[in-house]
Amino acid sequence: MLRSFILKVSLLVVMALLCVGVPIVNAEGVNWTSPTTERLNSVYMVSASDAWAVGDWGTIIHWNGTEWSNVTSPTMWPLYSVYMVSASDGWAVCSFGTIIRWNGTEWSDWASPTTEHLLSVFMVSASEGWAVGYEGAIIHWNGTEWSNVTSPTTERLLSVDAVSPSDAWAVGGRGTIIHWNGTDWSNVTSPTIFGLCSVSMVSADDGWAVGTLGTIIHWNGTEWSTVTSPTMWPLYSVYMVSASDGWAVGYEGTIIRWNGTDWSNVTSPTTERLLSVDAVSASDAWAVGDHGTIIRWTGTEWIPEFPPTILTPLLTSLTLVAVVMAKTISKKRRSASLPSKTQS
Repeated sequence: MLRSFILKVSLLVVMALLCVGVPIVNAEGVNWTSPTTERLNSVYMVSASDAWAVGDWGTIIHWNGTEWSNVTSPTMWPLYSVYMVSASDGWAVCSFGTIIRWNGTEWSDWASPTTEHLLSVFMVSASEGWAVGYEGAIIHWNGTEWSNVTSPTTERLLSVDAVSPSDAWAVGGRGTIIHWNGTDWSNVTSPTIFGLCSVSMVSADDGWAVGTLGTIIHWNGTEWSTVTSPTMWPLYSVYMVSASDGWAVGYEGTIIRWNGTDWSNVTSPTTERLLSVDAVSASDAWAVGDHGTIIRWTGTEWIPEFPPTILTPLLTSLTLVAVVMAKTISKKRRSASLPSKTQS
C-alpha cells in the first residue's frame, strides 16, 4: 500500500512539473537549462549562438548556442544592464556606479566617474556609448573613458537607447523622457505621468517606451503619444526587431507583441516577472526574469528553461518513480513464478 501511494504521489509530482516546463533536452538536442536561480535583470543577443544575461549578486551567464553557463564575475553587486558591441567587446553596469567590461576572454572592472546606481547601458559603437541611472545620472563613453554628462533631470533614469551619436533617448520615473541631440540632453514632453521602464528606437522617427500600468507610448518623429495597451500589468522591457515587429515583457510573465498595427497578448510559459527581452530576428528571441527564469522564442512559441529549482525535484521524482516501478514489477514477477497453494 505504501509503495502504491508513493508511486501515485511521485507520478503526480512529475506530471505537475512537466506541465510547467519542457523536456530538459529539446528536439534539436540542445540543453536549455538555466544555470542560476538569481534574478536576471538584462539579456543581450550578439547572435543566435552568442548571448549574455546579468543579474543579482553579480550573476553573469552566457549562451553558446547549446547551453547557458555561469561566467566568472568581478563583482557581487546586482548587475542591471548588459550591452555587447561584439563577441569580444561588451559592457555591464550595476550598483554604486560599478562598470565592468568583457574583452573576449574575461569580465573586469572599469573606472567609473559616478557612484550612482547605473541601471541601463547602450553602446552606439565601440567608441560611443551611454549609461544612465539614479538621480538622473548620465555618463558617456568616448572610446577611452567614461565621463559624467549634465542631466536635465533628477528623476531615476531606467533605460537608454540611441539611433546615432547625435540622437539618443532615455526614460524613467514619472514619465520622464529626455533626448540627446548631439550637443546636450533636454527634457521632452511626455504623454504620461506613469514611470517608464524601457525605451527602444527603430529609427529617428519611430520609437517605443513602456512602463507601469501597461503604459505604451510611441515616438513618430515629432511627438510621443499613448498607444492602446492589451495589459494593465507593469511592462519592464521593450525591444523592437523592426518597425512591424516588437516585444514587451513584464509582470506575471506578461508578453505582448507588436505586429505593425497593434499590440496583443502572447501566450507565456511562465508567471515569473520578466525583466528583459532581446532578439536577433523575428524567430529568435530571449527573455529573462525572476528566479533565474529564461524563456526563448522559437518563431512559433515561447519555451521555458528549466531552472535548478525545477530540475532537482523533477529528477528526484523520476528516480523515485523508476525505483518503485522496478520493485513493483519485480514483486509481481516473483509472485507469478511461485506455485499456487492448494487445499490439502
